[in-house]
Amino acid sequence: MEANVVLPGGRPDGESDIRLAELTRAYEKLQQEHAHQQALIEATPDAFHIYDVATGALRRGSLSGKALIGFSAVMGEVMMGLDVERWLPAVDVARLSDFFAAGAGLADGAVAKCRHRVLDASGGVKWLSRRVTPFSRDDSGAVTELLVVSRDVTDVVLVEDQLEHAALHDELTGLANRRLARDRLEHALLRTSRGGHVAVLVCDLDGFKRVNDAYGHHVGDWVLVETAGRMSGAIRPADTIARVAREDGWPTNTIARMGGDEFIVILDIPQQDDPAAVAGQVATRIAEAIAEPYEIDGREHRMSISIGVVIAEDLSTAESLLSDADAAMYHLKARGGNGHALFEPSHRPDSAEADYLERSIRRSLAEGDIQVHYQPIVDPRTATIHGVEALLRVRDENGRFLNAADVVRVAESTGLIGEVDAQVLRLACETTARWRQNPDLANLMLKVNRSVRDITRPGFYDRVADALASSGLDPRALTLEITETVLLDASRSNLADLRALHDLGIGLGIDDFGTGYASLRYIAELPINCIKIDQSFTSRIPQDPTANALVRTTVSLAEQLDINCVVEGVETAEQLAALPAYERLLVQGYLYARARPATEVPQREWVGAARPELVV
Repeated sequence: MEANVVLPGGRPDGESDIRLAELTRAYEKLQQEHAHQQALIEATPDAFHIYDVATGALRRGSLSGKALIGFSAVMGEVMMGLDVERWLPAVDVARLSDFFAAGAGLADGAVAKCRHRVLDASGGVKWLSRRVTPFSRDDSGAVTELLVVSRDVTDVVLVEDQLEHAALHDELTGLANRRLARDRLEHALLRTSRGGHVAVLVCDLDGFKRVNDAYGHHVGDWVLVETAGRMSGAIRPADTIARVAREDGWPTNTIARMGGDEFIVILDIPQQDDPAAVAGQVATRIAEAIAEPYEIDGREHRMSISIGVVIAEDLSTAESLLSDADAAMYHLKARGGNGHALFEPSHRPDSAEADYLERSIRRSLAEGDIQVHYQPIVDPRTATIHGVEALLRVRDENGRFLNAADVVRVAESTGLIGEVDAQVLRLACETTARWRQNPDLANLMLKVNRSVRDITRPGFYDRVADALASSGLDPRALTLEITETVLLDASRSNLADLRALHDLGIGLGIDDFGTGYASLRYIAELPINCIKIDQSFTSRIPQDPTANALVRTTVSLAEQLDINCVVEGVETAEQLAALPAYERLLVQGYLYARARPATEVPQREWVGAARPELVV
């Protein structure tokens, strides 16, 4: 009879074999899970490391982390033992040190994030995104190790930088745009509280429109790019009249394109220098640079530039400086242009009247007294109302309506135009939506002008969409009218907003058509539904063969494109009779009706000249 062998520990050897097999299987399973987890770690683009809080060293890193900054596996092992400062540009050392210190203070499960630069194996710079969370603690509860997850976001940062540059720079010239220029001007004004002066130069090319119209948009663009280069050379940092870069890294001088052929220069001038003298020297250099011949199609063309100069004072704002420099520039242009003029209060157009208008606008905005009147747009074949154009009306404190053109001018110069535009659009949409509930007006169309400030101000698409949503107006009932000046100032993103609004069903119209080259360009680039012939042509068509031919050509163009054509400023039967026949021709003017307040409902009686002899 065989006896069971009992091994040390008191278990029979058979039971030990079973236990050993179980342990082996468990170990193999654990190895498989570990290998699986390690494969996942190494396959991910992220790198994982353990950061030692006491020594500041990274250790126990994944292989992907070594590849992340371009080191071989052996070199990676060596690098893991070095301080992180050895990998970083000096400016990022403090940032990362603060980041790890913050990580050591986190609760379990909490995560801190940062981005920083790191030197790769080739000596180049990459951007890393890093997240840390507590990994282990000592007996006192203090964090001793952090889990660090790193990802190469160099491409992401590059794209973000490109997008930021595009948002803050003029697409054509590469100069700062209106938004960046205003931001830099505001920062420059803040710095003057610590000493120094700020000067603003508003520069406008003389005769640019003539070149643009004669040679086309591509030549006009080339002239603008060439002008930008010449202006940049006139105030390059090496000039004795310009300061070197500031210690804080902020640019001392800024050149920006504000739109069209208008540029501005912002000068940051040392406290000990005469700001008017320095600004005058810069203006002279710019004018001399522009006076050099421009070679176009093998021929030399000479151009000049008008420059308005203003020096900031204690209470100056960015808006007031731009407005005053603009006034000085136009004062110079009115006297022939070509040169520079230092701003004087007398350059402001009717300063007392402008102040009165501004107070009236601000009061109307504050009291909700902005009004909209509506002028009918008429089908001349039937003398029936096709739609209405919304027109701004502002009253003074005595209830007297102010001149609309003056109101718009002052609203633009004071920065109030954005709020005014928003109220006009909202009121017009609400009124038209209410009118269209009448079965006789169910197809009434609304046309609203948009300013360059409104279209180029961030959030344009949302403002229009919100006005439609809050009023309940069918988007197909609204047409936004934009002028050539607006189109010239518009960026790609602004044009994208217009296309997106068109996709909602909103119509797009070009106002004052025929007054410049850009109109034809944007008919080709934008989904235009309507063109409006400027009244300067309408007033001359009975007696001026050239104006008559231009109007007929424009109407023919609309017919070929199958879009509406509105002729504005029709005031006499002779002007109406001179218009060509076109089934989508519409007219607007005192011959049919003046603008009416929103308290009245559009009806046939509005068309006071609806007589048979006026129906074409």
